[in-house]
Amino acid sequence: MAHDDTSLRIELEEVAPGEFIISIGWREKKLGSLYLRGDRDYAAAFLDAARQRIVLAIAGDAPGDVDGQVQRELIDLSRTLKQPRT
Repeated sequence: MAHDDTSLRIELEEVAPGEFIISIGWREKKLGSLYLRGDRDYAAAFLDAARQRIVLAIAGDAPGDVDGQVQRELIDLSRTLKQPRT
């Protein structure tokens, strides 16, 4: 059963100059967030990558635990996508 992607929220918020938070929510629950440093272009590219990976992770035929899948993707993203040089 595929999930209704309108229930998924992946948002980018600039909390200070050059500092961003990506927040992920599913239905009425906040599932996680990820802190980024860099310029707005970097943050937007990271947001796009996060959105694609999270949607793919939860949109399978047997999606299982959405909470856990989102958290695993956030951990993997934080390890694999590099911060820009400042």
